Amino acid sequence: MELQVNERLMSLIDVLTRGNEKKFAESIGVKPAVINNYTTGKQQSKPGFEVLKKILDVYPDVNLEWLLVGKGEMLKSQRKNAMNIVVATQDTAGNFVVPVINRKAAANYLTGHQTQEYFEQLDALNLPSTFKRSSNPSYALQVAGDSMMPTLHDGDLVICTLTNSSDWEYLNDGEVYVVVSENGLQVKRLKNRLNTHQDMLFISDNKAHKPFAMHADEILELWKVHWKLSTNLEENHDDELVNKLHTLESRLERLEKKYIIE
Repeated sequence: MELQVNERLMSLIDVLTRGNEKKFAESIGVKPAVINNYTTGKQQSKPGFEVLKKILDVYPDVNLEWLLVGKGEMLKSQRKNAMNIVVATQDTAGNFVVPVINRKAAANYLTGHQTQEYFEQLDALNLPSTFKRSSNPSYALQVAGDSMMPTLHDGDLVICTLTNSSDWEYLNDGEVYVVVSENGLQVKRLKNRLNTHQDMLFISDNKAHKPFAMHADEILELWKVHWKLSTNLEENHDDELVNKLHTLESRLERLEKKYIIE
């Protein structure tokens, strides 16, 4: 059943301001009562030309044809959030299959062709079913660069799950996420400031890379990192401590032998 313009407006508010009608009304310069009249008010009148123009002026990504008659996608950039693809599957053994987005695939991720066929062309990781944490799509992303060292090295794989945009304001500080934006795919540690600054701060573990803020509207997707696969084993750089431990062990062995003999 096709949505009425009022219902489409409610859906738009859910996406643009996470269902906050007051915030949406303020953003386009009208009173909250005006928007409420279009959505849940008793009169249920339809938005007029002036209101529609205000919406498009503030949110140029909105597809006018969709808003008026329901044709096409809600947003012109809707391709970036096409979550109707079935990405993760299970094999006959019940294992969890995750597509691997390597450097080349990452460069192509934002081209608007994230179909099931796109993911089926990628390499895949075959993981135990116990790894599955969410019904949302999961990915294995190849890390590029040194911005997250020493936590993540160039070439490591991080296994992550898509986070619903409705949950973003509840994300915890300090967790590692893949942030998808017009700048590509980046792995960063998150500081959530949606309730204060309406943005998120993304921090590199490598302090040579400066943190950067991104407004919620600039973020296309967030994938929470759950696991990593790495060929880089942590090295022990405290040689002095290791030598002291070896010395103590040797002394203990000599003492044990001495008392056993006596």
